[in-house]
Amino acid sequence: MFSVIIPLYNKAHTIERTLQSVLAQTFREFEVVIVNDGSTDDGADRARRIPDSRIRVIDQRNQGVSAARNQGIAHSSQPFIALIDGDDEWLPGFLEKMREAILQFPRAGLYGCSSLHRNLISGESDDATLGRYRDKVQVVDYFENPHTMPHTSAMVMSREVYARAFPDGLGFPVGMKCCEDWCCFYRVAFHAPLVYVGTPLAIRNNNVPGQVTHASGADESVFIPHIVRFYNLTHEAGRATGSITYHRFLRYDLRHRMLGFLKTRDWKLMQAFVEGLEDDLRRQFLPGELGLYGTRMLRLLSMMFIYATKVIWRTHRYPVTGLKY
Repeated sequence: MFSVIIPLYNKAHTIERTLQSVLAQTFREFEVVIVNDGSTDDGADRARRIPDSRIRVIDQRNQGVSAARNQGIAHSSQPFIALIDGDDEWLPGFLEKMREAILQFPRAGLYGCSSLHRNLISGESDDATLGRYRDKVQVVDYFENPHTMPHTSAMVMSREVYARAFPDGLGFPVGMKCCEDWCCFYRVAFHAPLVYVGTPLAIRNNNVPGQVTHASGADESVFIPHIVRFYNLTHEAGRATGSITYHRFLRYDLRHRMLGFLKTRDWKLMQAFVEGLEDDLRRQFLPGELGLYGTRMLRLLSMMFIYATKVIWRTHRYPVTGLKY
């Protein structure tokens, strides 16, 4: 029923724990496709030594996580694609609960659960379950707040909907150094809804060596072209949709990005970001709004304006992690 896709790059220190969590699933009908993305450690060998015929390891030269996931999906066969990174884990009931959600809502495109975010250094965990959906299984609007929706290792995709969204089979943009998972999930969500399982059945491990989220502020400029590409690709697919929540969240999210530049006074990054956006994305801002943000003397006024728009966005009572609504 499930194809479990695991991209692997230099995760010898975590891959065995990840695989043990997959093999411990109470629902047993799955295959595991690991794509070794040119690792220089022995992670792929460790995976091969695990005696389970459901595990396959495919080797490729290093091309990045998107190419690895695309390759894994292309070499898998089951009707539902379950994603997990080589440093994350599932609790034993994850696939069983996803199966129940699929049987209850067979026409959805995405199925995901909440998760525990665990700090591997301190051992502390935070429950990221959305309060309004806790202990429920229901169809939700992914674009209410994509930032709070299930992360990659807590997400399952319908192969049929995935194929509809990506006829070329390349759901994850190759070469994208960040936001590649959102770029895939947004475009699937334009075709079919998400079923949210309000039980934390996945573990997202943080403070793992090699994670993109550990990039220092000094390296942030490296990611700007990839962030811009994310917005441009998703909006190309989403501009024609009738989703009010997508367009509403888009404006909120673009302003949130601008707020980050204003807080750090990084005018150069702000300019690179704005110039990279396609015309229709720049038109999401009000007339004169971008000029306001680019005027350094008006920085505080700019920030106050964005905070005011955030308050207005909150009045729609979209889900926020940790709150009851």
